[in-house]
Amino acid sequence: MKDKLISYDDIRKIHPIFRGKHGDNFINLIMKVSGLNYVNEIYDRSKHLTGPAFCKDVLDKLEIIRIWQNIEVLDRYKDKPFITVSNHAYGHIDGIAAIELVGSRVNDYKMMVNFVLGMIDTMSENFIVVNPFKSEKNRDVTLNGIKECIDHIRQGHHLGFFPAGAISDFARKGYKITIADRKWQPSVVKLIKKARVPVIPMHFSGGNSPRFYALRLLGWQVRTLGLCHELNNKKGKKMVITIGDPIMPGEISKYKDIEELGEFLKSRTYALGNVK
Repeated sequence: MKDKLISYDDIRKIHPIFRGKHGDNFINLIMKVSGLNYVNEIYDRSKHLTGPAFCKDVLDKLEIIRIWQNIEVLDRYKDKPFITVSNHAYGHIDGIAAIELVGSRVNDYKMMVNFVLGMIDTMSENFIVVNPFKSEKNRDVTLNGIKECIDHIRQGHHLGFFPAGAISDFARKGYKITIADRKWQPSVVKLIKKARVPVIPMHFSGGNSPRFYALRLLGWQVRTLGLCHELNNKKGKKMVITIGDPIMPGEISKYKDIEELGEFLKSRTYALGNVK
């Protein structure tokens, strides 16, 4: 495992200013202000473990209370390929909690994640990494990730998606402003339809702080760094993870329009937030 999750060398690659005469001083400031030092501490405490065991240890030490509902569904389907779809409420602990929950019940569960979670090498056995920020440089990474997802399912394994491809954010619901996923991405929904396996919705309660959502005004790079502080404020908080009944391939195949299918899967997932 890595000595540090985010090292000085990693920061130096970002911009020439961090490689200059006062580079280390700037890095010290960035590590402190961004909360990266705290993230490194969390990683260091649990890096002797990997996979679901690492996830459990991290969440236990963060003192995050996990309440699981209807998890017997996973046990019924553990010997059959399936896909999980989830809302992306947090941007870090939801992915960690998903792997703890599902990965501890099946041996081959992988989640398609972005490069932020993908940096955690102790979870690499459960990751298929893609980069959601489009550029020619990232195109091959994304295409290879999608190909790996297709191969994983075709081999009879289990796969997980956050179909929004981004953290939940401000959304309008009638006259109310709420926090919810953006439209689920057509590329992921197409892949789900093509897989022709049961789809198990999984809902995460809760979310990040108002401060985090306000950081959108400063750009995604700044808000991504804000995720570090969002780990610190979760101590002692409760997160309810609700598993829904499987949506079978026959029901999915009825949807010819990909956007309609995406809305259907998303609504089935969010409906679990009302389950008591």
